Amino acid sequence: MKFIKEAFPRAPSFRRARKIEKNLSGCQLSFMAPPYSDPFSSIQEWETEPDIFNVFDSDNYKPIKYSPLGELERDAEFSNLRLLGVFSSRWAFKELPIFGGYGGYIGFGIEISAINDLPINESIHNNKVLLREIFRKYDLMIFRECNEGLKTDLFDLTQYRWPNYLGPLNSQWIEQDGLDWLYFEIQPLVSSFDIVSWHTAIDNKHILSCHFTITRSGSNAGNAFRMNQRTPWDNYINFIQRIMDSLKLKLSPELSARRMEVRSQIGSNSKPSFSCTPQQIENAKHVMQMWSGRGYTDSNRDKNESHRASPEEVSEFIDKRIQPRPLHNSYPVEEKMEVVSRLPPELIQKPFTGLR
Repeated sequence: MKFIKEAFPRAPSFRRARKIEKNLSGCQLSFMAPPYSDPFSSIQEWETEPDIFNVFDSDNYKPIKYSPLGELERDAEFSNLRLLGVFSSRWAFKELPIFGGYGGYIGFGIEISAINDLPINESIHNNKVLLREIFRKYDLMIFRECNEGLKTDLFDLTQYRWPNYLGPLNSQWIEQDGLDWLYFEIQPLVSSFDIVSWHTAIDNKHILSCHFTITRSGSNAGNAFRMNQRTPWDNYINFIQRIMDSLKLKLSPELSARRMEVRSQIGSNSKPSFSCTPQQIENAKHVMQMWSGRGYTDSNRDKNESHRASPEEVSEFIDKRIQPRPLHNSYPVEEKMEVVSRLPPELIQKPFTGLR
């Protein structure tokens, strides 16, 4: 039984892995990965991006969309932060056939972020600037993503805005082929997917990001808490690590020289970290516990009872989830950084999570 738990969900075999190469305005990016396998989606355009990109042509980029005022839909554009997709793929995982055969999938995207409003005296090659801009990007795109919450009182007219994710988690700096990469994870609280991402600087205003989404599958596990009980993420993480261990990024001579110039300045090589706040952790425990009965039936309980996990169970999971897990080649964690959102205070509505 232990072997079965460790072997499944089974990742795609690397025996068919091939080298993928991209030319990014003279920067050479390469990595190994199996061909995409996506049998359950109508999307058939994976890995169709070109092999050569002009990183510095602003017409290639699209502005990000975000949700202002805690709304549920992303309907506002942020023009000073624009994205260029470089690569996209997805791989299905397999469960034992007797249990359904499908074990979820991993999505992989490589993109370049162009920071158009960066002060003239700052550079992304400075690790503090890189961390700040990555946080501000995810603050707009992920950390402010909300759901309507659950109401136990039919006469409750409160407009709930509960967070969908907890992060950043396990933030750390990793040395990868001579470059510093910022790594962190994001935990879903309702359903959706886990997020694992790496980020490094290309030039003064451009960031290369490798982000993975992990969508797990399991019977009687229709929410994030139960899915973590049903399907461990070890094999998904190991598959991701194999891709990233093979990844190499060689900057062009001009950009490499600029990097060395910035990195020679005092403080630019620091290894700052960021994390979620104690209040975010408490909110996450409440949200995950409240949603822990969605799509789940406890056979030991009457069907009319609540099938949620206990607050203690969820609290134990979150407390363990937020613990650091250093990856190989990671640097010791240094100072914690506080980062201010790009949004002005009048456009920020904090999610209301209610009481336990």
